[in-house]
Amino acid sequence: MHNESNFNPEGDSMLNPESRPDNYNRDDNYVTYSKTIEKCLPLSCFCERGELIKNGGFEIPSVVPGQVFSDWSLGLSSEGINMSSTTDNVYEGNSAASIQTTITPTAESRRLQLRQNVIVTPGCLYGLKFAERLVALGETGTDLPTLIVRIYYVSQGFAEYNLLNKVIQKTKIDRKYNLHHMTARIPVPCNVSGIIVQFEFFITDSGGTVWNLDGVSLRALSKISACCCKE
Repeated sequence: MHNESNFNPEGDSMLNPESRPDNYNRDDNYVTYSKTIEKCLPLSCFCERGELIKNGGFEIPSVVPGQVFSDWSLGLSSEGINMSSTTDNVYEGNSAASIQTTITPTAESRRLQLRQNVIVTPGCLYGLKFAERLVALGETGTDLPTLIVRIYYVSQGFAEYNLLNKVIQKTKIDRKYNLHHMTARIPVPCNVSGIIVQFEFFITDSGGTVWNLDGVSLRALSKISACCCKE
């Protein structure tokens, strides 16, 4: 009489019916232990354990003309808004990034983008942490000072896709720093190995607004890439 073997197409493993593990379910689908999975996966399947943002405390100035901080770049920026290093009102370390608007006769809409390209592991979920404080607020118009925080990637067709998109608005100055913890809504797609972390400031005023940013951190929240564990 032929005896059917307990062959698992997912893991190419043979199971003894007399010694089934505790995580063998009623549908006869074998679910391996996480430790067993880890031993069988290549290193490329493991998410990073350390800090991914470089110079997140804005301690190191840039040597590149037109850039203020090492490892950070300015994107779209309008006239009348500037970014500099400040040692006043710092969240941690010795300095912070300070976004400031210049004095104008009437209220003007200003915009500044600060971003960093980050190499990541496809299939991993990431969390962003940062501190911000509105130190001073000039004469504003009807639009509230706004900070849009994004984690996104760019497709081969140059389309932008958000993994995180959060809006912070202010109605008054902050007495202290606000520490934010944000999680991407989905893991990085399996065909993406680079993302962009961006802080975009929108300020409509006649000058005198100061908005500080400090303590930026990006870390993997998952241990193993979802791209390596597809059923």
